[in-house]
Amino acid sequence: MTPTDRQGAARAKRRRIEPTLYLVRHARAENRERWNEPDAERPLTRRGLEQSRVIAGHLGDLGERPLSRVLSSPAVRCRQTVAPLAAAGGLEVIETRWLDEGSEPSYAFEQLRKLAVRLDPPSGVGGPVAACTHGDVIWGILEQLHELGIDLGPQPEAPKGGVWIFALTPAGVSSATFYQPAEEKKARV
Repeated sequence: MTPTDRQGAARAKRRRIEPTLYLVRHARAENRERWNEPDAERPLTRRGLEQSRVIAGHLGDLGERPLSRVLSSPAVRCRQTVAPLAAAGGLEVIETRWLDEGSEPSYAFEQLRKLAVRLDPPSGVGGPVAACTHGDVIWGILEQLHELGIDLGPQPEAPKGGVWIFALTPAGVSSATFYQPAEEKKARV
């Protein structure tokens, strides 16, 4: 270990960092009723693509630690939502079936929590984990956390393109914050 590495490790030890998970609901996608292909292939709309860029910009600016992993449901709309975020961090989007629509929320969250605790330890060596999934999975996770007494605010939300930021512990969740990225307004000519 070089002197610089030792200094960085010492600083990280002094400022214990809670492992962080960014849980993203996919951005706006093509209308399900008008889509004639398999639903898993339904892409983002132009607005959804803009949402994905805003999400990447905001989450990239949130902290000084780069992401350690970006996961996604296999659905095209989810992969497209986090593709700019992964690209900004030089990461690949890793598909996982347990984030797919209809998946068991408690299993998905437990897998994400374990992964984030392992890849983003309190020592500060590592970085947050980001994952993109669907509304049913996120709502199931939020219901579970509410039942466990986690403060989700007066009216939890999970709109398309929304992000829940969870500070984690080895045993659970220490805090939850919701973020809805504001899309940039285009000037009309």
